[in-house]
Amino acid sequence: MRCVQEYPGVCSVDRNPEFYEFADSYWASDREATTSGSPVSTVSYEAETGKIPIKGMGYKGPFTGPGWDSIWTDMSEIVRPTRDGVYGREFISTLVDVGSKKRLLQFDEHNSAQFSKTIEVSLPIIFDYLPPNLNSQSILESIAGASARTDTFFIASSTQANQLSEAQRRRHIPLTSGTYMENNIETIHDAEMIELESYEPTLLETVKHKRDDINPTIPICVRLPLTQKAGDIAIALAEGGTDVIHLTANYHGEGWDKENPRFVKDLVREVHGKLVRESRRDDVTLIVSGGITRAEHVPKAIICGADLVALDTTVLVALQSRFLGECSSSESGRIVSEQFDSKWGEQRLVNLLASWHDQLIEILSAMGIRDVRRLRGDVGRAMFNEDLEKEAFRDIARRN
Repeated sequence: MRCVQEYPGVCSVDRNPEFYEFADSYWASDREATTSGSPVSTVSYEAETGKIPIKGMGYKGPFTGPGWDSIWTDMSEIVRPTRDGVYGREFISTLVDVGSKKRLLQFDEHNSAQFSKTIEVSLPIIFDYLPPNLNSQSILESIAGASARTDTFFIASSTQANQLSEAQRRRHIPLTSGTYMENNIETIHDAEMIELESYEPTLLETVKHKRDDINPTIPICVRLPLTQKAGDIAIALAEGGTDVIHLTANYHGEGWDKENPRFVKDLVREVHGKLVRESRRDDVTLIVSGGITRAEHVPKAIICGADLVALDTTVLVALQSRFLGECSSSESGRIVSEQFDSKWGEQRLVNLLASWHDQLIEILSAMGIRDVRRLRGDVGRAMFNEDLEKEAFRDIARRN
């Protein structure tokens, strides 16, 4: 590879362009970055091998870009000694609590408010809901099998869950509406957590009352689209006793505002900041999904204020699903419906999570952190390109 390094203008090594045609523009956006690799090639390698992709040729591309690439993680060994968790000599926890814990204990056996409504996930990654147009029986079974083997969860509708066996539904989080919950109370009996597909205040209160009567220990999650108003709605949800808020961007990582949609990282920081200022941040768990395509996006999302992330189209790329056009949202996205051995798909998703787990451990080690929960909202562990540019422009103006 010496020719590529010393004479990049004369010699280069690229993938066949047809390799990128099964994904959309968001996934193939940096296909020219031959040194670091595109998200498609990176996820494919991780799902195939379960290993960390290592490029030892040196990086000669830009050091910043749009979206997640505008965040640099700060790993200063001088200030914070590194931990040796990569090779197992020090224990680094990636476990997260999903739900809510009461600030005060109430010693009243008839009051459900005294219960802690949490579940534990061994990795701050779960599988998000994929609609029928982006799903199949093979994909669904692969996700369910990988969730059971990696001790994480997957979100699916009750219709999708009915296609699975009882053993496969063990790590299932039902995505449902308040109306459906009123007519199907058994959902509360069997689930470890339930997620409402939208925020409907009246129905939410009804579901909470039924939950408190039947199974007061399971957390209730509300799916909340990321917009400019998401922060205010999140505060209202936290004050109303909601346990988990699932902040969703579109599959390209953009918010749902029609004019000037912002990227998911900025919107999550805003929601997290508002909850902190209202002293409500520790009352809820924040799940973030949309635009997360690389292992490095997981710690970056947590730095921005998330507790854990949910994967969507990353699953499709790992399973080599072919996209039909742009796949920016659950309504517009389409894939070629193909059947494959679900055990093969399950193993690829297990490999993907194993690789992302190792990379999360590595970055926590470099930051000197023993527990991923300590990373939440710690913007001091990162540098944001827009903040550095503003600081540089202020210095230039001051000198002039």
